[in-house]
Amino acid sequence: MVLVGEFFLAEDDESAVRVGPRRSHDLPAVPCDGIYPDDAVPRWETLLTGAESPLRYVVPMANDGFTVFAVPQALSTALAGAGADQLGTTALTWAETVSEMGDEIASGSAVDLLERLSALAMSRAGRGPSLYCWYFAP
Repeated sequence: MVLVGEFFLAEDDESAVRVGPRRSHDLPAVPCDGIYPDDAVPRWETLLTGAESPLRYVVPMANDGFTVFAVPQALSTALAGAGADQLGTTALTWAETVSEMGDEIASGSAVDLLERLSALAMSRAGRGPSLYCWYFAP
């Protein structure tokens, strides 16, 4: 199980690699503790756009269990433009899929996460920062 992680906005890859566990920062962020974001992001993108983009890792996972990746632009755009109903449906479908795979996330927590992630994506719309994610899974 992932211990800690967060989605965050950063100006570029160089800024993104400086974020991680026990590294304080003042970047806009949404915690995603308890999930595997590199599994969730492709699922969310498929549910919201009908397609899946490959993840671009800026810090590949090594033996230490830490990674940072850029969230695909298609998903960032879809999150920023999704309505509450679409986010809710996506979150509930994802939560059900996660449960079938042996992990669990409460439906309310899944909806809350996607709503907060959508707000984060909307806050960057038309601006420079990109959406990234780091997580630590020992």
